[in-house]
Amino acid sequence: MAKLSNTRSQGNTIYRIVPSVYRTRDTGDLRKYFDANGTLLDQIQATLEQRLADAFPDNPIDGSTACQEWLIPYFADLLDVRLVSPGAQGKRDEVANAVRWRQGKGTLRVIEEIAEAVGRFEVVVQEGWKRVAVTPRFDVPLIPATAYGYSQDIPAAPPSIAARHPGLPAVTVDFSCPSGAVATASGNPAAQQSVVDGDAHTWRQASLHGVPCHPDSYEDRSLRTVDLRCSDWRIGHYHPDRILLYTVPAAGFFHPISQRVNWVDSPGNAFLNLIDIIEEDNVTIFRNKTYCSDQFIPVNIRRTIRLGQVEDGVGDKDFHTWRFEGVNLMNTLELDSGRVELVDCAARKIEVHSIDYLKPVITARSCLIEKIQAARGLVKLEYCTVLESTLSEILNASDCIFLGLIHEDHLPDFEPPDRSCVRYSRIEKNQAEGGIRFIKVTRSRPVMFSEKFNVRGCGVLHPATPLAIRHGAEDGGEMGAYHDQYLSLLAEAVVDKLHDYLPLGTEAVVIPDKRMLEMPG
Repeated sequence: MAKLSNTRSQGNTIYRIVPSVYRTRDTGDLRKYFDANGTLLDQIQATLEQRLADAFPDNPIDGSTACQEWLIPYFADLLDVRLVSPGAQGKRDEVANAVRWRQGKGTLRVIEEIAEAVGRFEVVVQEGWKRVAVTPRFDVPLIPATAYGYSQDIPAAPPSIAARHPGLPAVTVDFSCPSGAVATASGNPAAQQSVVDGDAHTWRQASLHGVPCHPDSYEDRSLRTVDLRCSDWRIGHYHPDRILLYTVPAAGFFHPISQRVNWVDSPGNAFLNLIDIIEEDNVTIFRNKTYCSDQFIPVNIRRTIRLGQVEDGVGDKDFHTWRFEGVNLMNTLELDSGRVELVDCAARKIEVHSIDYLKPVITARSCLIEKIQAARGLVKLEYCTVLESTLSEILNASDCIFLGLIHEDHLPDFEPPDRSCVRYSRIEKNQAEGGIRFIKVTRSRPVMFSEKFNVRGCGVLHPATPLAIRHGAEDGGEMGAYHDQYLSLLAEAVVDKLHDYLPLGTEAVVIPDKRMLEMPG
């Protein structure tokens, strides 16, 4: 519907500027004529806008047309840029900021910009050499306490207070005061600004010598003994040659900035303001209005959805298809007849009663599903994560994660389905093979930020997840619902990119930190 209204924009303009006498006499033919001309003019305008956008590799700020992705490698060759971002937005930023990043190579500002541009997440940067216990030296100048956000210079205070000077490399913590992040004014010299889930936070670190309230988080600034172990998300952080990047864990499908609407049999304005309903040949599409846009906002559809019932006038012979795109189904989706297709959706339970062994009655791509049930039909899954059981007569799955058993009926013996194929996927350790053909599957247990439906981070793979899952898809990406979002690859891309912008021997470490979700300010 949105595309149709856009293609008619020029036709409507032409129709409005003609004298009203012609519009009054029009029986519909004149409007159709202008619509046909308007379609051509719209296509010419879109071609010119795309031609102009193709001359600039950066991401447009106002949401206008961006250059085509296939052109980015040519811009990168022109500027000698090594592209590492898995997504198009990150690649555009790599090219657009290449010169400026080279000019500021090695600075904390450039490190933070690279991490946020390539990784598409908010970071708090700490230098590893500042976290290592060292002996005080006389040749190191003492920075005034006001530079750390204090209201007065501490050396002018009594000795007991002067001993807490933030510039002194004191190792023993002061148990009389806690250390952590506190809200502050933007004019404070020690202020830092972070944007988490769309909210801006202005904060600073308080009591650098105090006891850390949340150890090993971005709020911990205590000094430690050098950690000589190879660094990863958990160990090897406290070393002079480390740059620590604390990041906000990805929200996944259940982002706090989301909209909610109730499912109704007769959609009203509240539903239609968020969801486009498109009727095609034997297909009904429910599409999030912000789907496939830079300003995507998830929409949670509440209440049970029942479709394909006898009273709806849709019989088995019609096999009508209902398609959902970019929405979260918070309750059960039940079909008595027909097929269901889901793309980039989260669904609590999908239950289909249709009978078809040749064409899928359930088709899902890049979806997070709690439970699937199609006792007498074919189910086709690609890049999906199923949190609980999968019940299907025939199952074809690729690049998926199954946290529960796959079976074909409700019997307690959990017999696996016949004539099925599961490839490049993760299955349970006690999953019986039966008639399923397994191709390059793994039984390793994934580690997720949450396995509970409707909770932030549900299904998002933690860095502790085995490589067999994080790089187990057919194309080398991650298995599961977030394959197309590259959530596991983004952190690795940031580390790879920073190799070109850090001093020789210095390594970057990406550390997911849930404490950043509770930032002050």
